[in-house]
Amino acid sequence: MNRIVLVLMMMMSAVAAVAQGTVKGKVVDRQTNEVLPFVNIRVSRQATGKMVKGAITDERGHFNVTGLAKGDYVLTVSFVGYKNATRNFSITDKAKAVSYPMIYIGEDSRTLKEVKVTGQRSQMKLEVDRKTFSVDQVLAAAGGSASDLLESIPSVEVTTDGEISLRGNSSVEVWINGKASGLTTDNRAEILQQIPAESIEKIEVIDNPSAKYSPEGSAGIINIVLKRDRKAGYYGSARAGMNTMGGWQAGANINYSSGVLDAFANLGYRSRKNKGGSLSEQTYTEKNTYQNYEAEDDHNGKNLFARAGLTWHFTKKDDISLSGMTMIGKRDNLSLTPYHYGTVGSPMDSHVMFRRSEGSGDMNMYNAELGYTHTFTDKHKIDFSLSYNKWKNDDSNYYRDSTTYFDPVAPTAYAYQYRPMLINNNSWEAKLDYENQITENIKVEAGYSGRFSHENTPQELWEDNANWDGHDMAQKRDYFNRFIYDMDTHALYATMTTKLGKLGIMAGLRGEYWKVNTESYDYDQEHDASLRDEPFKKDYFQLFPSLFLNYPLTETSQLQLNYTRRLRRPWGGQLNNFRNTRDASMVSFGNPELTPEYTNSFSLNYLKTWTDHTLSLGAYYRPTTDVIQSVRWNVDGVMYSTHENVTGSRSAGMELILKDKLFRILDLTTTLNAYYYKLDGFSYEIDGATVTGEPDENFSWDARVLAGLILPYDISLQATGNYRSRSVITQGHRKPTASLDLGVRKSLFNKMFTLSVNWRDVFGTRKWETFTAGDDFTRHQKNWRDPRVNFVLTWNFGNMSSSKKRQRQEESGTDDDIQGGYGGYE
Repeated sequence: MNRIVLVLMMMMSAVAAVAQGTVKGKVVDRQTNEVLPFVNIRVSRQATGKMVKGAITDERGHFNVTGLAKGDYVLTVSFVGYKNATRNFSITDKAKAVSYPMIYIGEDSRTLKEVKVTGQRSQMKLEVDRKTFSVDQVLAAAGGSASDLLESIPSVEVTTDGEISLRGNSSVEVWINGKASGLTTDNRAEILQQIPAESIEKIEVIDNPSAKYSPEGSAGIINIVLKRDRKAGYYGSARAGMNTMGGWQAGANINYSSGVLDAFANLGYRSRKNKGGSLSEQTYTEKNTYQNYEAEDDHNGKNLFARAGLTWHFTKKDDISLSGMTMIGKRDNLSLTPYHYGTVGSPMDSHVMFRRSEGSGDMNMYNAELGYTHTFTDKHKIDFSLSYNKWKNDDSNYYRDSTTYFDPVAPTAYAYQYRPMLINNNSWEAKLDYENQITENIKVEAGYSGRFSHENTPQELWEDNANWDGHDMAQKRDYFNRFIYDMDTHALYATMTTKLGKLGIMAGLRGEYWKVNTESYDYDQEHDASLRDEPFKKDYFQLFPSLFLNYPLTETSQLQLNYTRRLRRPWGGQLNNFRNTRDASMVSFGNPELTPEYTNSFSLNYLKTWTDHTLSLGAYYRPTTDVIQSVRWNVDGVMYSTHENVTGSRSAGMELILKDKLFRILDLTTTLNAYYYKLDGFSYEIDGATVTGEPDENFSWDARVLAGLILPYDISLQATGNYRSRSVITQGHRKPTASLDLGVRKSLFNKMFTLSVNWRDVFGTRKWETFTAGDDFTRHQKNWRDPRVNFVLTWNFGNMSSSKKRQRQEESGTDDDIQGGYGGYE
């Protein structure tokens, strides 16, 4: 009897197992055609509405719900900021597997009191190795630049000079469309201040990139993705705007897409006018003297930004693309700076030097790219690209000094300086990427990347020490310099992604070989090659492993553990040993013997999603060796500054990102970062002077809240608040800062026109203020930009039939784009 019962139970279990059904599919963003990871999937009984099973989509947007008994079900797809999608399906003896190859979900739209209220697309999307921020809804950046837009991204910080840091670390790479695209640490501040914010589709923050990506940047990579829609038909927009500083802009873009060709073109012109200032209070403790100044700065610029591209789908499996990008501009600036000199405690200055600084320059950036993609299947492809980048910046700077002496009284002295600097930087970049999803649980990627860059930058000094207007100027040969910098990099990488039960694993290894050639000529060496020193040459080979572990705790939560090895290479300006005296309070120069700094980066992340809420909690730890830092010292009342591989450091931190959708009309994105940083002590001999730094450690934190409110009559309001606490820098600290940005947008004539207004830095508190000190000096510095209000009007035009069709589908609850039913699963 026992054997009979056991056999019957086994037969019943087998029948039950065979009777179980599955439903699977892929979820895609309707507007961008991109897969959506971490979307909530709910399976409920049609009759009772009771939930039976749940899941979330993986990093490729796929879901697979198993163990369903025979019956009628409702599949519900939900994600923050998107309209829910529902599908009715049945599990029967003849149809035990249901597949939805594509389920498109679009922006949330609601009706309130018979007045149309249009929702905003979710601004942030959390993926396995990055955070993606959709920026078309960021009102604070309307009429601004890429730099303005980056200020609204959580964990990203932009100084008044346009320098960028991530999680408090300035060692970060900035890319355009997945490549360096000619951006270097030397020029990216200038370029990003010229790119119109309206040309940007999204910004990806990859804080711990895998071996597939360049290891450059110990803090990670910020990837700026420019707009390039691919909806069928032709469509575009034109815009015009102005701000309260007197700047203005105009631009247009057009897109065309068919089954054979995709084309796009963007054109924008900006006239920038920025006002700001700087302050410095410097004391030399040994001599008990001071040098102080407070200056007003006017920065103006005019530039043309253009992009165009064409993709030819010449077979179903082969695409060829050609694209280009250029920025042609001019800039000029004016600064009036009174330098005060004297003895601490004295009732009056000993003398005052009044400096009038004027600068102008022509900037040209060019980028061209050829690409080829062959798709074997939708999970098996090869991609090749070849790009050329050029950056040219011809600067002319004029300094007029008049010095008045009070103690003792002496005749006023006049001086004139003319400093031309011609920056020429070009590079080639080649990439070959291979991707193959071998089985459902095994994916391999491999590739090669090569980058070949060359810089040739001469600069001179012409001086007249007797006149204000410079009519008797002569070249000062001691200050001539030609800096030549070449770096060639070759990299091979391979990664494999697999699963062990629920545990997802992605392991990779990248090998990089690079060589550096640095030359620096003075005036005599420039004109007599026999006097030149041997170039400084060095080559390196390093391995950069990466490991990503992902474990789903429940259907709506998961845990990630990541490790990568990163580096920070010194850039051209840090290597050039030419002594720069543009700032009368500081002599700065580079160090050609700098070596890279290396970081082991560990991170642990937890992700939890609800219907209207998303929580991301991350922790990281980064020990770094050969830290590159700027150091300062005083010699006979003159301040000097250079870069050194000073010592080691350790940094750790936690990041909390919380997205909430409240009352269907309020979106909140809250980011809180806490940092711990410890810098070891150091002591160096430089040019006979001893430069020291005491061990220092610091805990700091910052917070950012972005609130978006959707009102009736197609009105959107947005407010962004930022706070950053006190933080440690080399030989000192930076004061805390806080700021507020406001924006409003109104759609007109059925969204044909859009008017956007934003107020940057409402209270004028976005200032950078630092305190540094050495054995015999102290320095207090402050930099700021004045607040401004931007106004932008946008006109949308073109063949909008596809958009109207989608709108009707959403209103009726149907979707012709959905491929449903039974059969194959992509």
